[in-house]
Amino acid sequence: MKITSLPPLLRLTLILVIASGCNKDKFTGMNEKWTYFAAKNGLVNNNVNCVAADPDGSVWIGTEFGVSRYEKGNWYTYNTPQGLVYHQVNSIAVDQNSNKVWFATPFGVSLRDNGQWVNFNTDNSGLGYNYVYDIAVDPSGNPWFATGKGVSYLNSGNWTIYVKDEGNALVHNIVRSITIDLNNKKWFGTEFGVSGFSNEIWNTILTDNVLADFITKVFIDSQNRLWIGSLAGVSMFDGTDFTEYSISDGLIFDRVDAIAEDLSGTMWFGTPRGVSSLTGSSWKSYTTTNGLPENWITGICVDTEGKVWFATKTKGVAYMKRSE
Repeated sequence: MKITSLPPLLRLTLILVIASGCNKDKFTGMNEKWTYFAAKNGLVNNNVNCVAADPDGSVWIGTEFGVSRYEKGNWYTYNTPQGLVYHQVNSIAVDQNSNKVWFATPFGVSLRDNGQWVNFNTDNSGLGYNYVYDIAVDPSGNPWFATGKGVSYLNSGNWTIYVKDEGNALVHNIVRSITIDLNNKKWFGTEFGVSGFSNEIWNTILTDNVLADFITKVFIDSQNRLWIGSLAGVSMFDGTDFTEYSISDGLIFDRVDAIAEDLSGTMWFGTPRGVSSLTGSSWKSYTTTNGLPENWITGICVDTEGKVWFATKTKGVAYMKRSE
């Protein structure tokens, strides 16, 4: 660890739950029960790219071939016939204050609003580029889109595009991830560093403070700390100092593709070799030997009941629930 200072049309009600049994976590003293879902259980496809929790208690699952929503034991599937702009879903953003759900795809974005679908691409809107990696919704309900050519922002029907230029703007045009902190500052993880944007002022974080410039994920936790996943580990910025974590500290693998925080404050990191959790200063890792259906984790979310959901590359989804 290094610290540096800084100046619904198809409905499937079939549910087959397969639990691997309970294991006790030595740090929390809690039992851990795993549940798995795959295509045979109602999931639209086993190649999962992302998961997102809805305030209504349901979970949205984006795959290579459509979207599934899991709600109270029921499965609902959405694809291009239902209104999705394209079947491959890279990211899902749930507006926490409305019924709006946004879907990022390689051919634009889809909005599902109270059951109605609207699609946006470069032909019918001001979206800057069709390949969208990630979406974040700000406190005013306005979506921000991470694309292969900068950032697009939609506010009351008006589009704004931010790209790299000669001034103090976005550090790189391929933007992989977006997060918004508790002060409404936007953070953009790119293939060459992280850019922050607030009140029309930009700042950039490069490898002087993070482990690698190629950023795979940015995430804000409940303490307003910025977590930065990269190809060489994960960095945490608390507003003053950077703390870096890699394999030598307890992280299972240095490439971090997914980051989440559970209701108890434990941080979760998904990698191609498994999952690591960080509780205080204690690390624990999970692989197929102790819970996961597959080691390659592409997404993590935490639902309203505190269950931690894991998206896998080819083996569907799983959730882990802790209990006394």
